[in-house]
Amino acid sequence: MKNIVTVSREYGSGGYDVGRMVAERLNYKFYDKELIAQIAEKNMLPESYVAAAEDAPIRKNIFHEVFPVLARSGNEDADYIFREQGKFIVKLVENGNCVIAGRRADFYLKDHPNALHLFFYADMDFKVERICRTENCSEEEAIRKIRETDKRRKTSYEYVTGRIWGDRHNYDRMICTSTLGLEKCVEEIVTLLG
Repeated sequence: MKNIVTVSREYGSGGYDVGRMVAERLNYKFYDKELIAQIAEKNMLPESYVAAAEDAPIRKNIFHEVFPVLARSGNEDADYIFREQGKFIVKLVENGNCVIAGRRADFYLKDHPNALHLFFYADMDFKVERICRTENCSEEEAIRKIRETDKRRKTSYEYVTGRIWGDRHNYDRMICTSTLGLEKCVEEIVTLLG
């Protein structure tokens, strides 16, 4: 039985909200940004340090790729946080019954037999409308936020996992929220888990 759900999503697709609603409906725990606080506490680090490493732009160092023993990657803080986050997520799901939004959880739990990995995407018009409404911004600002956030997610995901963000082979289901609507997505996932 699948009782662990990982939610990966395009910004503005509503995947976060679907994951939260699924967790509420099934009385599962829902984890997202609070994982940053928990990882900081476990490692006796300031929460701001963990959050900054999580959101830091990933830099590629060609010298590191050619001479890995001699060079630093330039991403040591992020590398450390990502490793700790992976260990933390693997340990966290021992309690079962949870939904984890983002944090590359699909990768960290790729071999977990009880994990269902979901990726949510949507048409650009749907995402722009949602961002404009929920964040009270212009269409231009919404488009900028979508592009920047998805670029950051893609870069971070691919850096840590070596896999392609949004590639259907990494997930059990690819769900288009703009086609189904959020409520229908929730219904389908609850049925799938039931």
